[in-house]
Amino acid sequence: MKNKSLKFSDYKEQIKNALSDKSTSLGIQEKYILIDSFINPPIYNELTEDFVLGGPTIPMIALVGDSGRIYFFALKALLPKIEI
Repeated sequence: MKNKSLKFSDYKEQIKNALSDKSTSLGIQEKYILIDSFINPPIYNELTEDFVLGGPTIPMIALVGDSGRIYFFALKALLPKIEI
């Protein structure tokens, strides 16, 4: 079975359009730059001091505002029809 991968460059315009369409509800009141990569942090049911490999993740995109604040948004929330 081959793993499916998504290339950020293939979805960049769709992401930018979704950000523009939802700008009023996102709560961002400053100029920002879209980071040209996906972020895929793991989620855990418990905290441990052990290093854990694998498990569920939440694919996200990130924006960096002029203030230096970083905003994270779930990819599926911006592009609900995307197959991850």
